[in-house]
Amino acid sequence: MTLDTQTVAVINALVIFVCGATFIVNTFMRKDDDSGRVWSVSYMAGMFTSFSYVVGALSPDAWWATAAGNGGYVLSIAALWSGARLFNGRSNLLWISLVGAAVAVVATLSAGPSGGPWAGSAVTFASIALFAGLGTVETLTGATRDNPSTRGFTVVLGIAAAFFAARFVVFLVEGPSGRVFDTFFGTVASSLLLIALLIVATVVLSVLRAERAAPASRRHGSIVAYTGDDVLLHESFIRIAEDWLERANFHDEQLAIMHIRLDDLDEMTTAFGSNFSTEVVEGFISSIRRYGPTLSDIGEDGAGSLLVATPAADVDVALQAAAGIQDGLLDHPVETTPRLRPTASIGIALTDYLGYDVGVLTRSARDASLRAADAGGNRTVLAASSARGA
Repeated sequence: MTLDTQTVAVINALVIFVCGATFIVNTFMRKDDDSGRVWSVSYMAGMFTSFSYVVGALSPDAWWATAAGNGGYVLSIAALWSGARLFNGRSNLLWISLVGAAVAVVATLSAGPSGGPWAGSAVTFASIALFAGLGTVETLTGATRDNPSTRGFTVVLGIAAAFFAARFVVFLVEGPSGRVFDTFFGTVASSLLLIALLIVATVVLSVLRAERAAPASRRHGSIVAYTGDDVLLHESFIRIAEDWLERANFHDEQLAIMHIRLDDLDEMTTAFGSNFSTEVVEGFISSIRRYGPTLSDIGEDGAGSLLVATPAADVDVALQAAAGIQDGLLDHPVETTPRLRPTASIGIALTDYLGYDVGVLTRSARDASLRAADAGGNRTVLAASSARGA
């Protein structure tokens, strides 16, 4: 039995409406994060797309429905990319998604009533391939990269990117009436693929959202422990920081995660030996414990690197804390080599700009301290582009 276009459109619409309604209802029933809300926009756009295509299939005179459907299709894929960016603690760039959808609508409307059901398809296919490709890349970075649950999301967006890129090329080469296009890239084939990918995506996104909402105390059962230098082991610091962040998020209070990197540690080890560098690191840790904010927790993050979690009402408070640490280091030279005064490069990640995910914040602070070190050291860099840099 061969499925006709109208039947497939109705089946496709039913699947999208069921998956979309489930995801959207769950979004409103819980205190969701920003990524979940943007992913809900994707589902709403997908539902609108299906409705538009069904109208176009049942009423050929409603040529405008094709334009609406094409715009909604682009937005639904683009919003998946935007939501992934938010999940990684980055700006959503949703305006770019809206621009992409608008371009697809304009391209379709420009063909007029005589454009037919394939009006604006080239632009639509290319836009979907682009946003799906961007989404695939985004799932391989940041918090999504570190989460095994996102692999299904990567596969879904990767397949969508490859399919629509190929669909775009074949459409340009032989048009919608060609044998290859009709068999492998026509409405029936693309709809069946969309149904399969949509079901997988719904499961994956629901799991990601549930993991993000899970209380930190239920995710860990480790014992809090300190190093011999009286700073927290890395795993213990992460556990405590997660607890801080969960409670700060509930009370809408702001925190800062600092990554403090001792400058030129490798060079000192090469020039003076490991015993000397060990002495420098011990003095470095002692100075951070002394000059760091009183209300803070300090944890190790590799040789010559520390993480600090501390309240910070605004950017200025965080910068003042960093400046106090750097000034304190300069006031305490190495005992055996008084002329040597170690310095540190500090990266600051603020919940105001990056959200309350400990993985995003620590990774962002670490990257910012590396940029500070690469810029010459003894500097402070803010990890959020929307915050003032130093």
